[in-house]
Amino acid sequence: MIRAVLFDRDGVLMRPARGVWPQFAEWLSRCTPGGVTPERLLRTIEPIWERYALEIRRLHVPPGTEDEFWTKMAAEIVRALDSRCHPHDLVWSWPYYRFIEPVVGARALLEWLKLREYVVAVYSNTTPSLRESLAYHGLADFVDHFFASNTIGFLKPDGRGYRLVAETLGLRPEEIAYFDDYEDNVRFARREGYRAYLVRLGQPGPEVVHDLDLIYDILE
Repeated sequence: MIRAVLFDRDGVLMRPARGVWPQFAEWLSRCTPGGVTPERLLRTIEPIWERYALEIRRLHVPPGTEDEFWTKMAAEIVRALDSRCHPHDLVWSWPYYRFIEPVVGARALLEWLKLREYVVAVYSNTTPSLRESLAYHGLADFVDHFFASNTIGFLKPDGRGYRLVAETLGLRPEEIAYFDDYEDNVRFARREGYRAYLVRLGQPGPEVVHDLDLIYDILE
């Protein structure tokens, strides 16, 4: 019997936000001589983000260090653009979770799970602000537990992370339905006994959850 539902965040509950880059470029242009186009902004940020994303994957952003982490990245962006914007203003006005948005049906699904009294959790390879990222989009109140890799100290698909999640939830792995968009994460979760499902939203295929509506059928 499934008693808990565990989600990855990006690619399952959240997706890249549409239309955000022109808005960000417009904001930066107000304090950047010559202005900033979305194309230039993307070219500038991409190599910087790759380095900082690696630090996240290496679990180098433990609780208490995240503000410094993002401010340091913002300072590099400002320098690269020859901008007069202040890094602290950038971080305050443009937290990373402005660049993601809920996928279609995410809120309705989470509301349904709570009404059915499932334990709901999110486990993501991300910085400690996992809860804040969902709260910004109005989803956090439907989630009982948040497991950020940089908080718990394990990067998916490390089996120790899955074991820690199950122990924290107080459930056997086979009582947890898990949805993730990375095959390795799904495969390793299954090794730990989870009922794990591969998510490929908008990409129908065999044994693939291509629409969140399919989760209702899986749990019924």
